[in-house]
Amino acid sequence: MNISFFLLPKSEVTYIEQEDTVGRALRVIHKNGFQAVPVIDEEGHYVGTVTEGDFLWNLIEDYHMDMEAMRKVGVASLRKKWDYKAVSIDANMSELEQYIMNQNFVPVVDGRNVFIGIVTRKQIISEMIRKKNKNGENQ
Repeated sequence: MNISFFLLPKSEVTYIEQEDTVGRALRVIHKNGFQAVPVIDEEGHYVGTVTEGDFLWNLIEDYHMDMEAMRKVGVASLRKKWDYKAVSIDANMSELEQYIMNQNFVPVVDGRNVFIGIVTRKQIISEMIRKKNKNGENQ
């Protein structure tokens, strides 16, 4: 099965831009109830993922609990505790499965590393359940 079957396109994904401030990124995460969001640059390339944990880690380690100072810095300056790996739209399911075990979602890029969407762990699990139920009906 091709991973494009599971792709949630960029137009339906909440993401932040590398130039955004931490304050804006926090508002996006809070408003949408996410634990992590993809980060793209001005040309649309995937540059990483920022997580709630990254904000907390930086607040404690680098900003010594000074939330006002941290809100003003750019997302690009945050140190990341976890490196969310992206896969190419041409990747096979085994490549996707390597990452989906440890990531809530896997960013998907085209051949130029342009962000085109995500595949969520929920989508993969739902498909596995659907297949299991279908196979159960055939027995």
